[in-house]
Amino acid sequence: MDISGELSMIVQANSLHAVRTTMAQAAQAAEAAPPTPAAQSDVILQLSTAAQQLLHGSGTASHPAP
Repeated sequence: MDISGELSMIVQANSLHAVRTTMAQAAQAAEAAPPTPAAQSDVILQLSTAAQQLLHGSGTASHPAP
């Protein structure tokens, strides 16, 4: 495998790890908080942000500052 192929695999692995981390955090938040509309919208926002970052290849899953 060439260097660009290896780098691509590393970026994909980091992106997948970031999405998994975000999903785990969202699941923990959902268990800790009662299912209110605000809590549900926050989980949806977190998952949407993670999906967008995965598509753009940023490799991070931090919640954007308002």
